[in-house]
Amino acid sequence: LYIGGTAGAGGNGMSGSGRYLVMRAGRHHYALPLEQVAEVSELRSLSPVPRVPAWCVGAARSAGLVVAVVDLALFLTGETSADAEKLVVIDHRIAGLALQVAEVTTVIVGETVSLVLDGDAFWLDTPECRASLLDAETLTAELGVALGR
Repeated sequence: LYIGGTAGAGGNGMSGSGRYLVMRAGRHHYALPLEQVAEVSELRSLSPVPRVPAWCVGAARSAGLVVAVVDLALFLTGETSADAEKLVVIDHRIAGLALQVAEVTTVIVGETVSLVLDGDAFWLDTPECRASLLDAETLTAELGVALGR
């Protein structure tokens, strides 16, 4: 689910300019590269989808397309996102997918960011929080695997 890669010469961190959308789902913060996000909107009425896991909370329309809506907190941590208020729609060239999250906390554009490698995952350090760095393509693949179980 997380962006892979190698850390800088220091072994556990690197920095660079980036564009990221930082969001909170449940008790955790996550970041997506901004180029992987099509839109952010208020949570709206969802159409039910039969015979799917609990983390697939429905379907919605975005730019004339139907997208599956996934409760990000429930999928990643098993905790329900009771305070969900936003939909983060993934770029349609990647997947027909929207993430239900509690809030978008910040958008980082053109600022120098600090990425910290912890095991196999990168964290994005911001002044407000430390966010797990996600990759929409990897997340989509993992959702597909989970649906196939």
